[in-house]
Amino acid sequence: MKALKQLIRRRNLRSSSSAHGIPSTLPSSVSSIPSGRNAPASNADLSNPVLSQSMASEPESSSPHYLGLLKSGLILLLNRVESILDGTAFKIPISVVNTVVDLASRVSNNNDRFRVLFQEITHQLDIVNAVLPKTSTAEGRDRIFQFSQSLKIELDILETIAGRSTVNQLIESDEDISTIEATMRRIDGGLRAFHLDITMSIERKIDTANIDAALRILYSASASDATHDAADGDTHPPCHPNTRMETLERLRKWSQDDNSSQILWMHGPAGTGKSAIAQSFCEELQTWNCLAGSFFFRRGHPSRGNATKLWPTIAYQLALLLPGFKTALGLRLTTDPSLLDKSIAVQLQRLVIDSYAEASSSRSLVIVVDGLDECEGETRQQDILRSIGGSVDSQPLLRVLIVSRPEAHIKDIFCEPPLQPCEQLNILGSMEDVCVYLVDEFKRIRKTHSMMATTSYAWPEDHLIQHLVTKSSGHFIYAATVIRFVEDKDFDPVERLAIVAQLPSNYDDLSPFAELDQLYLQILNMAPHRSKLSRILSVIAAGFTSGMNVDNTGELLGLKPPEILLTLRRLHSLISIEDRPLDWATGPMVPSRDTPTEKIISVYHASFLDFLHDSSRSQSFCFTDLNRQNLAVDMLTCLATPSEHDDTEPSSFFPLQLIQHLPFLSTTKLTPQVANLLHSMSFEWIDSFHILRQETQDLRRWLEQQQAPAHLLDRWDNYCSMAALQKNCSFATQGRLPMPHAASKPLNTKITLNYIRSVTSSQQIRVIQLYFLACLPLTPSSWRSSCLAGTRVILGLSWKEIQSIIAGLPSAPADWEPEADQEEYGWKEAFIRSVSHPTRMRILHPDPTLESTALWCLNNMGRRPRIWRWFPPAWSCILRSCPPSSDLLHVLRAVQGEISSFILAELEVQELSPASNRWHDILQWLQTFSEPPLDMIEHVRSHLPVDYVGDDNIWLLWKEFTGW
Repeated sequence: MKALKQLIRRRNLRSSSSAHGIPSTLPSSVSSIPSGRNAPASNADLSNPVLSQSMASEPESSSPHYLGLLKSGLILLLNRVESILDGTAFKIPISVVNTVVDLASRVSNNNDRFRVLFQEITHQLDIVNAVLPKTSTAEGRDRIFQFSQSLKIELDILETIAGRSTVNQLIESDEDISTIEATMRRIDGGLRAFHLDITMSIERKIDTANIDAALRILYSASASDATHDAADGDTHPPCHPNTRMETLERLRKWSQDDNSSQILWMHGPAGTGKSAIAQSFCEELQTWNCLAGSFFFRRGHPSRGNATKLWPTIAYQLALLLPGFKTALGLRLTTDPSLLDKSIAVQLQRLVIDSYAEASSSRSLVIVVDGLDECEGETRQQDILRSIGGSVDSQPLLRVLIVSRPEAHIKDIFCEPPLQPCEQLNILGSMEDVCVYLVDEFKRIRKTHSMMATTSYAWPEDHLIQHLVTKSSGHFIYAATVIRFVEDKDFDPVERLAIVAQLPSNYDDLSPFAELDQLYLQILNMAPHRSKLSRILSVIAAGFTSGMNVDNTGELLGLKPPEILLTLRRLHSLISIEDRPLDWATGPMVPSRDTPTEKIISVYHASFLDFLHDSSRSQSFCFTDLNRQNLAVDMLTCLATPSEHDDTEPSSFFPLQLIQHLPFLSTTKLTPQVANLLHSMSFEWIDSFHILRQETQDLRRWLEQQQAPAHLLDRWDNYCSMAALQKNCSFATQGRLPMPHAASKPLNTKITLNYIRSVTSSQQIRVIQLYFLACLPLTPSSWRSSCLAGTRVILGLSWKEIQSIIAGLPSAPADWEPEADQEEYGWKEAFIRSVSHPTRMRILHPDPTLESTALWCLNNMGRRPRIWRWFPPAWSCILRSCPPSSDLLHVLRAVQGEISSFILAELEVQELSPASNRWHDILQWLQTFSEPPLDMIEHVRSHLPVDYVGDDNIWLLWKEFTGW
């Protein structure tokens, strides 16, 4: 009896210390299970001596069939448990099973409740034996071991009762009957609990297996080589140390600032290092455990070149990062495996957004999508952007960094409402960062390259590094290409760098920029309208884009601006088209606070121009001799026709920029077509934008070398004289030449004055006067006009008339001592420059010219936007210099309102003296009348400050220039 109590106590301790053993107190669901179809017998029936004796006397061979099943079930259970727990100390002999079954046979004889209980145990044994082979995990093995230890205790209790010598007497006792029943019910309840536990474990195992299977399918649908940490030789390296610091800091702030936009578009031209920046940023995010996933597109790549694998790849990375995301995503894919075949928007929403919402993550994560422009299909690229714009706002902790070139179709999507509020980061070239990179890399080559061990001098020289930095335009793609070429282990780095510096043509396999050329060709081949593109590239290769806009280029090539923009639409990573405030040189400044703009064409890479000039590199896109010839014809066609309009405005201001590119002609051949166009070129453009002296002489020599006809040489000499005249006037008015003009030989004043008096033509005198007077500036920065053009406009003459007047000047006197520059500019130009000096102009009695000029200024006050280029900046000083005139006073009275708005608009667009100086000049002129017009004086005073005492600075400057 003492041994039995110890076993029971051991069972109770075991049950209380193990959650997976046979419970000491059965749950209500187990204890309430009926023992059979009939109601259970009472405890009094179990103590019946007759019943006990009959049970004891029943032979074992006559045991019921269900007890045989119970025995078989127990033996099978113990064998399977022992097999699973192989290597442990667990073992229950078969003799124990025989003893328990013998005891069961005795107590269940003629007792329905015991019989049903043993049948239930047998049934549970069958169920447990059926599921045991499926519990092969470590977790299942632990549960089986705990269950078997508890079962062993219960069987020991039954074995102790059955093995006593006074078993018949003990069985008759109520206490032992109750112990046997309670033990068997605990075995039954333990089997049920173990079955439930194992079943749940198997279900969890099945769920885990299903999730793992779903993730394996997801992995097969993703692009493992598209992530930032993929073991792929095509992945981009991170930023060079100590470069791109400001850009990376900007990205860090964006990723951590709760008030920043969820979407950031980082864009820039090809070769600026966008992918390197994205790579470095991904590595930082991964270090902080804040990288949701990354995808680096690559054009033409089987897995990285299309959008089908984008969101599965991002979802797979998130599943590895967040367990909750993994479970949610796995169950979603198990339920609907077709999600991987859905549209881009559905994949993002169901795979990423919805699963992230169920993951209940409180961590801010960033998705990085690099090289979107390299994804196959512009429509797919736009679909990706639209899906991002329409989904991520539902998850505030999820951010997306999109990296691409500034392609037009991508720009369009970022202007649409879902993406319009997003932030943008423009990546431009950095000369300083490229310099740091080159210096460090050349140091590395010097240390590691076998052929540099004997190099004792400084290599490379500073000027060579600076040359490479300049050629790179701050873009790393050029610098990285140079380094890869120079560090080749099979060549001498010094010689390889010399090749790069000299840039020889036709190097075949030794081409330093094969990779760069491949990039350029790849981008150019995407552009439509190849014939139009070839003409536009000719303008770029010739260097005409400096100061030219889309409208100018279209006018030069005979194309409409929309055609230019459409042709260049796919080349925004090489060619920049940016809005810039309209400059004075490209058109009249409109007096408005809303400054007009123009679209300027420029190239990002200086190396792109070298590429276009080398046929071995650019192939069909090369700037050939035929392209040069066609461009020369286009240019001269634009310069052949002057503008003779009643409104005194040229029809186009484009030739004002085009004329500076006339030296380009010397790179072509003088064909008859070019010669005819050059002969018909208008004086207007030569005067409006003069050619520098050296360039003029170079073109003159080119014409001689090309054996130009005599009439063309004479015509060009006339052009050169006009250009020199314009140049010297502009130099004098800006103080770049001393006044009076310094000459190596003093001007013979008497002879000069006599020559001046010999000029009898009033038209010639007025042209000489106005040439200097009409467009005289007050400060060098205010000079805006063309002297001859302004003279022509004020006098109302055509260019042919102006040319005829100047050509008709008298011949130089034989005893006249010329100015020092006469041989360079010709005697007519030297003469006009000399007599334009104020002290000599006074001899020509300039008062009528002053008055007529002042009248022209007042009459054109209301037309200022249209004649801005020709309006004399010193108009108020010209008015103040005039004698009292009733005609002039009458016009001044009529335009009082126009003067007010004119002065205000003038101050917005030109750096001149304060408005009070203008009014002061008018006031001073009004006070010269013997009977001053008091009403007009009062009107002028109303525009002056109350405490205004007068400021004659502008007047003193005017007198210094003019001598009046």
